[in-house]
Amino acid sequence: MHYLKKFPLLLKLMNSSFDIIFMGHFARDTIISPDGTISSSLGGGVTFGTLTAHIYNNNHKIGIFSEKGKDFNNSWLEIFDSEIDITGLCSNSDYSTNFEIEYFPKGGRKLTLKSKAAPLLFENLPAHYLNSKSFMISSIANEINFDFIRQLVDNTEGWISIDIQGFIRNFQQDGTINLAPIAHIIEKTHQIIKYCGKRLILKGSGNEINYIANCNDVIESTRKIAKLGNFIVCTTLGAQGSLVKQSDNKMIHVPAFIPDRGIIDETGAGDCYISAFLSEFIESHHHWNDLARCANIGSSAASFLLEHKGPYGFGTKKQIQKRIEKGKIIPSHFENTVNNNNF
Repeated sequence: MHYLKKFPLLLKLMNSSFDIIFMGHFARDTIISPDGTISSSLGGGVTFGTLTAHIYNNNHKIGIFSEKGKDFNNSWLEIFDSEIDITGLCSNSDYSTNFEIEYFPKGGRKLTLKSKAAPLLFENLPAHYLNSKSFMISSIANEINFDFIRQLVDNTEGWISIDIQGFIRNFQQDGTINLAPIAHIIEKTHQIIKYCGKRLILKGSGNEINYIANCNDVIESTRKIAKLGNFIVCTTLGAQGSLVKQSDNKMIHVPAFIPDRGIIDETGAGDCYISAFLSEFIESHHHWNDLARCANIGSSAASFLLEHKGPYGFGTKKQIQKRIEKGKIIPSHFENTVNNNNF
């Protein structure tokens, strides 16, 4: 148990009224373009999520819990406003987490882990982060384990958003990535859901949700996962929008919005979606009726990121809401299927 949990009054009196704490490794991305051009960029869900939330609602108090190595370029931190708390940025590693991302001329990409920073340990989490309204776990290289989640649940009361991506990846010695054994993943997923309970917002891509549900039908997979408890499941489907399901409540389909400038880079779109969703959700009444609005905001927010390369071009609340009002969406066969059935 965290030592301050023994003194609840002291904990409440601390200047710790955070809205969202973002957790996970920064990614030092080495990007190889189809023409062979090599560039570097700061990536990872912590980067995209933090910037999305801060620009969407700059009144929110945001903190970052992450790890960087000695090779980390500190000038990259200049992208974060001084109002964002980075006292949770640890430096216990020789190397930062570095992915090489190679994009192919005919589409698709190859992701290779070149180096990995030290795991995130709950004992290093700043005590003044514990009273946050919510926590967004964006693990990218297994840097957060179930014991960390267990301690987070035991020592906090806020919403816990988890991107399942970081828990199903399996890294080979050469850095190539495949999926962890399904039996192991199912066991870990059930543990996370059971322990987090109704505080959980579980996010995954269609392929990831299918994998943890051991099913090839993304609607059925989303239903199957949602039946495991009273929590929220967000399944992102790229141009097909997203599915949101909470327990036995009717499933919601939310469309993808058309980027005004076209699609330049899809990296970080899922992180942007769930960050904007969470930013709006923590200010709501937390009812099922709020989910469609929050998901629309997440979808619209992601469409702005698509228009730019790297962690830039995030939409303000006004811009995001205006794009929703315009209603320029990408048609999806999921809309009629979900709306015309009681999923």
